[in-house]
Amino acid sequence: MALLLSCAIVWLAGDEPPEVKPGQLPTANALEPSPDWKPLGRSLWFDPGKRQLIVRAKVVLREGPLEHLVCLKGTKEHEAILATDAQPRQIHAGLLLTGAEPGHPVRFEPKFDPPTGTPIAIELIWKADGKLNRSDARNWVKDEKTRKPLAEHWVFAGSELFTDPVTKKTVYAADEGDLITVANFGSALLDLPLASSASDADRVFSADTARVPPLGTEVLLRLGPRTERPEQKP
Repeated sequence: MALLLSCAIVWLAGDEPPEVKPGQLPTANALEPSPDWKPLGRSLWFDPGKRQLIVRAKVVLREGPLEHLVCLKGTKEHEAILATDAQPRQIHAGLLLTGAEPGHPVRFEPKFDPPTGTPIAIELIWKADGKLNRSDARNWVKDEKTRKPLAEHWVFAGSELFTDPVTKKTVYAADEGDLITVANFGSALLDLPLASSASDADRVFSADTARVPPLGTEVLLRLGPRTERPEQKP
């Protein structure tokens, strides 16, 4: 099933990537794409040297409870730190290029089954006052139970394909906006491999305001399979 889903996503994302014109490149305090990166679509590149996917996004929320680290632009900005206009199906295809393998989204029936897939490390890069800044993405997410940064890595759950009962067209569920979540969604592209409720009363993650740059800051996300070497906790 995972293989069939992967093939289907590659087919759905198989259009020629649009040309990135000079006027579309970031300016001012933003970061310009490296000429070595291969454009995959809007706000999306593949770094063949490091086998990483680069996604361009903007800060849209700095405080309050979270359901997402990243959502699709125009969907769930009130519960996500970052929003991007990169297309979900193309992000999925780009993750396959990194060597990541999709598992499955969260399942609630007949019993809870957490999301699975290749663990994905996410690095955030942004500029402030001309200085380059980098952070593990987990540092921007606070665990309200421990009062510490998020400890778990996201996994490549891969969302799912379904047939719209009205149009009869094949739909990729992550197109609803659930790209990188901290609450469990069956439509999530990347999710946490643990039980995390989207209920307001039970929500356990929030934005760490002190670490998140100002609203509107452009951020590049570097995504790739997490290495097994010892790492420093966020």
